[in-house]
Amino acid sequence: MTSVIVIDDNEDIVYSMSELLEMYGVDVVGKAHDGLEGSELFDQLRPDAVLLDLMMPEYDGIYALRKIREIDPNSVVLIVTGGSHDLMSEELDSLVPTKILFKPFDVNDLVEIILEETNNTMPFRVEYLFNDDSKSYACLLTLEQYKNFKNLPAIAECKITKNNEKNTKLHKEEMQKALDLAAQNDVSHIQKLSQIVE
Repeated sequence: MTSVIVIDDNEDIVYSMSELLEMYGVDVVGKAHDGLEGSELFDQLRPDAVLLDLMMPEYDGIYALRKIREIDPNSVVLIVTGGSHDLMSEELDSLVPTKILFKPFDVNDLVEIILEETNNTMPFRVEYLFNDDSKSYACLLTLEQYKNFKNLPAIAECKITKNNEKNTKLHKEEMQKALDLAAQNDVSHIQKLSQIVE
C-alpha cells in the first residue's frame, strides 16, 4: 500500500483529503499542520509521498520542502496549493517539487498521480461504465493497464476505487489480453473478467 503524509495548515483540508485518500486505499501515515511539523514527520516516517500545501503561517511549504530535500533529495513531494501560478517562486523551482497541483482537483487524478510518481505497481480496483451498457462494472488493473483502459473508446466512465487488491500473474496477463482485444473494439473479454457492481 502506498503511504503518504498530508501537510496543510487547514485542519478541514487535512481531514477530508486524508479520508478520501484512505477510501481509495492510500495509507495516510501522518498529518501535519505546518512545515516544521511536516518535515519532522517525514524524517520519522519516510512515506512514499508527501502532499504539501505552500501557504502556511510561520513554517510554510517552502521551509518543509527544503528540509525534506535535505533528508531525501529523491523524495516524492506533491505541492497541493490554492495559490496562483504567479506566487510560484524561483526558490520553489530550485527545490524541484515532484509536481504542483492547484486546488480544486479531482481526487481520482490525485490518486493516479500518487501511484504514478511512487512507481506503484500494485493493482487496484476500478469501477467503470461501457458506452452502450447501463450496468456498472469493476475489475483489477495495474497503473499501466489503467492508463490504457480509461482511454478505450468503449469506456464511458472510469474511476479508481481501491489500490490494495491482490492480483495474480494470471489475472494480470488475462487483463492485458482483454485490453488488447478492447483496443480492437472487442470488450467481451473485459466483461468476463469484471464484476457487475450493485
